[in-house]
Amino acid sequence: MSLPVLDRRLLLIGALTLATAPAAAQTTAPSADRRPRQGGRLAARRGAAASNIPPARSLSYGTDPLQSVDLYADPGSGPILMFVHGGGWSRGDRRMVNALPDYATRHGLILASAGYRLAPAVTAREAAMDVAAAVGALRRALPGRPIFLVGHSAGAHLAALVGVDPAYLGAVGMKPSDLGGVILLDGAGYDATGPRGPGVVGRALDAMYDQAFGPEGGSERAALSPTLRVEAGRAYPPFLIFHVAGRQDAAAQSRALAAALTGAGGRAEVVSAPGETHMTINRDFGRADDPEGDRAAGFIAMNAGAASR
Repeated sequence: MSLPVLDRRLLLIGALTLATAPAAAQTTAPSADRRPRQGGRLAARRGAAASNIPPARSLSYGTDPLQSVDLYADPGSGPILMFVHGGGWSRGDRRMVNALPDYATRHGLILASAGYRLAPAVTAREAAMDVAAAVGALRRALPGRPIFLVGHSAGAHLAALVGVDPAYLGAVGMKPSDLGGVILLDGAGYDATGPRGPGVVGRALDAMYDQAFGPEGGSERAALSPTLRVEAGRAYPPFLIFHVAGRQDAAAQSRALAAALTGAGGRAEVVSAPGETHMTINRDFGRADDPEGDRAAGFIAMNAGAASR
């Protein structure tokens, strides 16, 4: 039996977290050393999202099977890079780490990949609570290591929310400034208020956002919007915010979040990624020739020392 049109579109775009907030006054820098994407190379890269490198062990932080964080390879002594997968808050899997295991090994990082409960069983609030609980579990298991969050799409929204709203890490005895930094990959849900746009796609996105955030106009939309949760007087970790160059919604949302953070005294850099799509920026991140991964490695190296003090 074929799926209804709306369901088909939801499956196609469910991994996207789109929004339509206006742009803020923030400069978007192009990725450094961007090399042209070749069709054959891109085609070869479109493989399975899950890595064929198994995790070394897993840490459970709750009773739900999704409430677990995988650790890859020998923990070593380097900073922790915790990945938060995307999937429209209702799909995805912590095993979808792509090139990150090799990336972590090359840069002396400890890779962790966090699972979290999904809509419709929970809302984005409970998902963010799970991400924060995973951070707490890592801190207990590997004390003294700076922790950097990297999230893609809906995972970028959750990483940003945990990185700005003190309620989430506060529940595990931490605060946002305890993080070494936050790296965001093409999120567009940092401000979840407002409609998603016209037409069938807009209605499908509205349904996805209603499921994760509650109805448009409801108080949960603003409460779960990282951009709207930034407040002057709080200490924030540094943010490195990537967006696909061709996505106006992601660019606008990224700039608005960065503007809120810098306006509150924080540090945030927005980086445009030409030649990428919403999926390739995630799949290619951390490959040996990937400029976004290289830039993120420099960001981690620059901030790891400050975070460990």
